[in-house]
Amino acid sequence: MASRVARRLRRWIVGLLAAAAAVTLGALAIPFLNAYRVEESLPNRAGYLGTLLALLSVIIVLIQFLVRWSRHREGVAELTVRLRQAVGRDLQSRLEHMRHAAEDITLLYREDGGGARVVREALVEAMVGRSARVVILADPGRGKSYSTLQIGLDIAREHDSLIPLVVPLSRWTDGEDIGSWLARFIADEFKVDGRTAGELVESGAVLPLFDGVDELVADDREVVPAEWFLRRLADWRTRGERGPCLLTSRRGVWNSLPEETRGHHAMDVYTILPVGREDAITFLSRSIVRADGLSAARRMADSLQHQVLASPWQLSLVAALARSRLDTDPKTRTNLVTEAEAADFRSLVAHFVAAVSTTRGALPRRLLDVLDLWWLSRYATYLKENEKTHGVLDGRVLPARDIVLHRLWPIAGRRAPRIVDLVLCAALSAPGFIWGFGFFWPYGWFARVLLLVGGLIWIVMLVRTSLKPWVAAATPDWTRLSDPRFFLRQNGAALAIGAAAWLVLGAWAAALVAFATAWLAIGLSVGFGQTLAASTRPEVVGPLGVLRRERQVARLSAAAVSRCSPGASAYRGDRCGASGSPWRIASLSARRLPPRSAAGTSR
Repeated sequence: MASRVARRLRRWIVGLLAAAAAVTLGALAIPFLNAYRVEESLPNRAGYLGTLLALLSVIIVLIQFLVRWSRHREGVAELTVRLRQAVGRDLQSRLEHMRHAAEDITLLYREDGGGARVVREALVEAMVGRSARVVILADPGRGKSYSTLQIGLDIAREHDSLIPLVVPLSRWTDGEDIGSWLARFIADEFKVDGRTAGELVESGAVLPLFDGVDELVADDREVVPAEWFLRRLADWRTRGERGPCLLTSRRGVWNSLPEETRGHHAMDVYTILPVGREDAITFLSRSIVRADGLSAARRMADSLQHQVLASPWQLSLVAALARSRLDTDPKTRTNLVTEAEAADFRSLVAHFVAAVSTTRGALPRRLLDVLDLWWLSRYATYLKENEKTHGVLDGRVLPARDIVLHRLWPIAGRRAPRIVDLVLCAALSAPGFIWGFGFFWPYGWFARVLLLVGGLIWIVMLVRTSLKPWVAAATPDWTRLSDPRFFLRQNGAALAIGAAAWLVLGAWAAALVAFATAWLAIGLSVGFGQTLAASTRPEVVGPLGVLRRERQVARLSAAAVSRCSPGASAYRGDRCGASGSPWRIASLSARRLPPRSAAGTSR
């Protein structure tokens, strides 16, 4: 009896959610019907990206709600145990990836104002034992993020009641309460119930490690966002008390903050000291692992510049490069890393990439690294040239540095029709519709009507959006269809994604993946075209600022523009290289990049 009532209740809930989705779809689609009839007074609405993304968001929210609603809601105690395990594994993995070597680098810290030297354990004790709020300052590449991961891992191993949560401040949303933002961050990152995540934060079990106060600002002079965040942090309380936390920042940004902001909130400020010469030699000798490792490490230390030894990041690259060369030729007696190779970080990264990144690990991992570096090198070349002159890519004229990372799918020229979008997206939508009808059709006539109405609205928008030229005064240029190169890439990628999903995940999962791919193709294509049609200035993301924040997105954008096209070669006067120069690879492979002012980019 109870199970029958539960099933009936579940059906009613699904029906109500489907009705809410239909009402939302209708409310979103009605204002755009006139625009889809090519009414000249509404040129900016026809093909507007927000329509499609809004419909997609409704579907995503609906599916997420159903999945989360069907799950058993964890209690705070269960969630704490699971999160501690997940966070510990994540911190260990990120730390191993960052240091490039098997050994940890010993870092020392000094209290701001010329105080005593302290070790990492003292910072952990300050936060856990005294509930202090600790700030770590350093120049780029001196170990801020490295220290954050080490401290988090120490807390995860030694304190069972705490969850050290490393939070990149580049994801901070202005105007939000710290506690609510942390709860949402946990819910999004670890796929847990939002209410339980909020209770976990309020219980004081989460110890946030905020990495990158400097990521909040565009340059050292515009520090208002960082100041605003610190004020919010000062007001944040858990269980009515001022909770501990960790902050890291570049020294230049921190010093640019008003004195009352830095001194008012009772924070313990520490500076990362440069790696000592003897500590660097010890680290290198342990990383080399051979009989004369200590003498080889001393020879390298004598030939390298002081700033290389003082930087944990560059020192780890030197150790990994030396170890890789020793594995290749165990009997070598020459200096494993020369002064010229480590003269600057670009040269060091270029040699590291050539010797380590593409020669270690399993074959699939090495192939992925090679493709990644190739894409990013080509992307860097394109953006670097586009900063100097107005470039042409596939018939589209782009203003200088006009690239938006969330609109990545170039399909045709500025005046090309959207017929290719129509064919591609209709084909990819078919599996998704089949799955949707198969899933919702058994729920009765009400669900069937909603499916039919939703499908009709989708088809109308798809046809109208796909056939609309990119600008109101444009005329279709059907000659573009005689050159298949500009749409074969999209069809090939779609077929590859569908086939891979079918083999790995099965038919139903392949249908869902193909449906999501169709939405992505439509949204990105129309979004890029609408940006040009409206003549709006999109957010600028420069070549050296791409990988520092969103490496995965940068891979997609690099893949989207990586191939050598006639338009790109026309203004450059040559064909793109397949691998790029060491500078091109280095400029996009470095984890630490020069200041934004040197890169000439904005956020």
